[in-house]
Amino acid sequence: MARRGRRRERRGQGRPPDIRVVRDAEEVFRAAILAGVLSAERSKRNWAGHYLYMFHDEDGTAWFKHRDTRAYVSMTARQNAAGHSCRGHSCQGHSCQGYAP
Repeated sequence: MARRGRRRERRGQGRPPDIRVVRDAEEVFRAAILAGVLSAERSKRNWAGHYLYMFHDEDGTAWFKHRDTRAYVSMTARQNAAGHSCRGHSCQGHSCQGYAP
């Protein structure tokens, strides 16, 4: 059966220009673990496996959401173990692996 009518717009489209999503989420998780924001130990309350990477805001803060509670945790650019804020450059060779909107 063919769909009729206009296609519904997906949620999240039209994201504000100051919000960006890093393609290599594993690298963002590594940085959060090194910064102490998340943990690599499964027994810890802030175990990285409980969180989803959401986005970076205009200040370079990385946001993570808990899978069950939906509570947010953030890692500011200063907490980032790579030591850069990802603002105003293409992040080549840094933890962002070259992704900049």
